[in-house]
Amino acid sequence: MLKCCLQTNTIMWLMLLSFCQNVYAKETLTLAVHPFLSPVEIEKRFTPLVNYLSLQSGFNIILKIGSNYEEHIEYIGTDKVDIAYMGPVSYVKLVNLYGLKPILAKLEVNGQSFFQGVFIVRKDSNIKSLAELKKKRIALGNTNSTMSFIVPHYQLHQTGIINDKIIVNQPLATHEDIALAVLSGDFDVGAVKPAVFKSYQAYGLRLLAKTPKISEHLFVTSSKLPQKQIQILREILINMKNSNDGLAVLQGIKKDISALVPATDSDYTNLKAIISAEEYLHSH
Repeated sequence: MLKCCLQTNTIMWLMLLSFCQNVYAKETLTLAVHPFLSPVEIEKRFTPLVNYLSLQSGFNIILKIGSNYEEHIEYIGTDKVDIAYMGPVSYVKLVNLYGLKPILAKLEVNGQSFFQGVFIVRKDSNIKSLAELKKKRIALGNTNSTMSFIVPHYQLHQTGIINDKIIVNQPLATHEDIALAVLSGDFDVGAVKPAVFKSYQAYGLRLLAKTPKISEHLFVTSSKLPQKQIQILREILINMKNSNDGLAVLQGIKKDISALVPATDSDYTNLKAIISAEEYLHSH
């Protein structure tokens, strides 16, 4: 009788253990970040977030820095990592390649959950609108850059008056290079992020136009992560703005972050259309 009870208890314990393992499939979760800065700088900025999430959730969360953007997209796409911080273009590419992933939250910067690039000209330029750019010299950035190439390139084509022949053949390396090229007179107009425009505005630059609004960077999860874990992580991220410690961690990533806010795939619909159009333009 005692032997039978012991066997029954053992079976029940094993069943309970199996149930717990199914609810929390991983004791250690990996948060992956794309290599938009040096590994040292990314570790400096994101380690406090990893520690904060670990403390608040009770999960053991570790940081992984992608070797390149393609690897980063593949790792979250194939569920090799549990959480990923992504730029909007990388997110669209992820969905196109691997399908939808659960979204935790997106950045809100200075109270806005979107960003816009800007077209700049010299203050003494006679150009007053994008409609006047026919036969003008236009400086864009790296072809993977959202604000200095992908979105402005699409916008320029939408005007119907320009083509790639008048856009610089060798993209300039940085937003700063574009600003300096316009200031020096090598180009009539350039596309940069607002912070760079503000840095060089006093030296003789003027805002010509803004690009369409693009939804901000975001956090997504593996499709294999249990729904309960996803909800716990989502609530922690969205509530970080409500505590001094949480907000300090966010602003350690980017000083102007004001919150993490709810997001859906539909927030990126316009960017999907832009990228689709860009892919078509480059294939013809």
